[in-house]
Amino acid sequence: MTAPAAIATVADMSRYWARQQPDHTALVFEDRETTYAELDRRAHRVANGLIAEGCQPESRIAILDKNSDRFFEVLFGAAHANQVVVAVNWRLAPPEVAYVVNDAQAEVLFVGEEFFPVIERIKDQLTTVRKVIAVSGSHPEWESYEAWRDRQAETGPGVSSGPDDVAIQMYTSGTTGHPKGVQLTNANLFSLLPNATR
Repeated sequence: MTAPAAIATVADMSRYWARQQPDHTALVFEDRETTYAELDRRAHRVANGLIAEGCQPESRIAILDKNSDRFFEVLFGAAHANQVVVAVNWRLAPPEVAYVVNDAQAEVLFVGEEFFPVIERIKDQLTTVRKVIAVSGSHPEWESYEAWRDRQAETGPGVSSGPDDVAIQMYTSGTTGHPKGVQLTNANLFSLLPNATR
């Protein structure tokens, strides 16, 4: 499998498929279905929200949650703002989560309800996080994801990105020390597609 020629970045993916098949289903999660057009518009909202929070291109955006459709909205949204998603392994202990978030210098942290206690325990140790957003559930201190997302503009932010820009930062297991951040560019990600299976 290879990406169409028009797709060179993660941001291009949602733009391209929103044009090609806007009404086709892109994501199904529990009782929610999202079309390609909806996914692209939501990605724009996330991008505009991140920019409004003061995040610049190549800023790190962390997410601590199990897999859901919201992850992909954040992934594509960060890509539209040329920012870097750091998916934090939800199996990590709280001190390990703090290490990863701080090492990445994440500025915004999205967290699922199941992991509220983890972030409550370490929030005072998170030195670079300016905003915590509750991906699911309700928290007295953190804005809900849908409320935050839906108050943003759904027009594209007009931020460009290229194949050599970092799109995702992953962390190694850290079995012999602290986890190490591994940066994957857009080109790195698309070079993996020929080996992917459906």
